[in-house]
Amino acid sequence: MRKKLLMLNASEHEIPFILAARKIGFYVITTSTKAEYAGHQYGDEYISGDYNDYEEMISLMKKYEIDAISQGCTDDCALAAAYVGEKLGLKGHDTYENAQIIHRKDHFKKFAAENQVMTPLSQNFTDLEKAISCGNHFGFPVMIKPTDLAGGQGVHVARNLEEFEHYVREAFERSKVKKIVTEPFIEGTLHSLNTFLVGQKVAAYCTANDYSFKNQYLTNSGIAPADHWEEAVKVLIPETERIARLLGLVDGQLHMQYILSNGKPWIIEMMRRNIGNNWMTMLTDSAGVNWPEWVIRAEAGMDCRAIPRPGTSEGYYGYHMIMGDKNGVFEGISIEPEFQKYVYQFNQWRPKGHVIENYLSEKMGYLAVHFKTREEKDRYMPQIHEFVHVLY
Repeated sequence: MRKKLLMLNASEHEIPFILAARKIGFYVITTSTKAEYAGHQYGDEYISGDYNDYEEMISLMKKYEIDAISQGCTDDCALAAAYVGEKLGLKGHDTYENAQIIHRKDHFKKFAAENQVMTPLSQNFTDLEKAISCGNHFGFPVMIKPTDLAGGQGVHVARNLEEFEHYVREAFERSKVKKIVTEPFIEGTLHSLNTFLVGQKVAAYCTANDYSFKNQYLTNSGIAPADHWEEAVKVLIPETERIARLLGLVDGQLHMQYILSNGKPWIIEMMRRNIGNNWMTMLTDSAGVNWPEWVIRAEAGMDCRAIPRPGTSEGYYGYHMIMGDKNGVFEGISIEPEFQKYVYQFNQWRPKGHVIENYLSEKMGYLAVHFKTREEKDRYMPQIHEFVHVLY
């Protein structure tokens, strides 16, 4: 009989991991409260469940004699998988305490301050009025973030006291746990470093430029490798390994976003959850390593010492999540003729007639691109949204 793996959530973002798990040989059970999610049709079985209810997930694991759990592509799933894994003695996941340090901004910032991690120093607040009263002590601009939301939700830059008070109130309102962090705003370019740890050493990695368009705090495009990646990894890989040792992290993926400012990389956030946005297509094609398969192997507690060393890609591989520029009734997607030759994967996620209610977060589809030269990459990638259009 095939071993069973529980996939927490099953949106379009989890599909590469569901397929990878089945390819390895797992019987994949997907779970969420959203039966309509596209990923369910790619698993072997769907069982309705709320992954935010940890005890329900533990009961599900026991009832169906499930051998492994995968954390999907959200921070909440990562916390759930760590909690369940720890309670059931499963390999492949960090302790619940470590999962909170990595996936909750206030926990991470506290850890970073105590261990001199290269990240902007922040202040944590659990009281609205206290946070507002501290506004006069900050130098502007300043970042304000809910501690428990991802994808740029509730994140703003305040450039004066009036904006500060407004955004603090909004961040508290949006945070489910009513906690926020503030930190200095650093001017620079946004990038990602995705690593795979084996024995708390970086065994494979890939870098990328990150881009945001209509929603400046939601990354929806990327290209690998990153600009100036050689200099960045000289600093960030030793720092990644130091963090892995400090926390005693298990084998598997560790992703970070960093801002490159005046040649210095500043770590903005880290995560162990699976990366959405079809990031894995770009990463796999750029690094020459089938990343989803190795992520699943690690989450299942399998031996990952044989992961291949990443190769040097020919040209630049990227992705773009297709988003609209207003709310309305979705008609389709149009790609400019001159840009079509760079597209090697395209998937429209929403049907004609779908009503876009929040264009700043809803994704209509994705495409994967390949550029042979730096000139092509620099020409198209920073303004890729001008060549791919949502029709209404």
